[in-house]
Amino acid sequence: MTNVYCVPGTMCNEVLWQDVMSYLPDHMSIKHVVIPDQGSIAEMVSGILKQLPSTPVNLLGFSLGGYLLSEIARVAPERINAAIVLSNSAGALPENEKQQRLQALQWVSQVGYRGIPIKKAKAMLAPINAQNDRLVEKIVAMDKALGQEAFVAQLQATIERQNNTTAIARSGCKWLVLAGLADQFVTAESLNQLAQFDNVSVNVVAQSGHMLPLEQPKWVASKMTNFFNCSD
Repeated sequence: MTNVYCVPGTMCNEVLWQDVMSYLPDHMSIKHVVIPDQGSIAEMVSGILKQLPSTPVNLLGFSLGGYLLSEIARVAPERINAAIVLSNSAGALPENEKQQRLQALQWVSQVGYRGIPIKKAKAMLAPINAQNDRLVEKIVAMDKALGQEAFVAQLQATIERQNNTTAIARSGCKWLVLAGLADQFVTAESLNQLAQFDNVSVNVVAQSGHMLPLEQPKWVASKMTNFFNCSD
């Protein structure tokens, strides 16, 4: 059995992997890893490592989860056998995104968290998928299930991020980076930077925005199967 330990993104839970799982071969199993509600990235990474076996494992991280994998590459690369990053490029947040997150936290402190707006949920999808009610409902449901405590903890802990692309290059293991062509949060420049490393492959798919596991589950499952089969 090939186990893949999967770290979700901001305000995402195990629902994120459901569609991908339906396309995986019988010998491959997804193990959902919970992002701890901690006060710093270092504490989050420590909490994630406690959920993993002590031996090197196959890892997959989506969005924030992908960035946290790059932190593991920096502080504990010996824990990684091979890794896939979805919808993230291991870089620091742009200044405008940091300001948006700080404003969101200030708003929540004043009026409370009312859940992700439908408009924002749709904006995370490629235009061709934005009218897919099933996908939008999954995003909203995951967000609602985690609630205000997780929202505040995840945003506060992860606004300040260092660029970990070099850590990935030095990790000593193979990486696969997957992204949607319509992802507003992952730039072609950042993907090209990662693609220059000998141990990193980068693949981009059309008809997907940021929510790659929901928008292109069959494609993601195919890439996982090929990559981890070759990494065992």
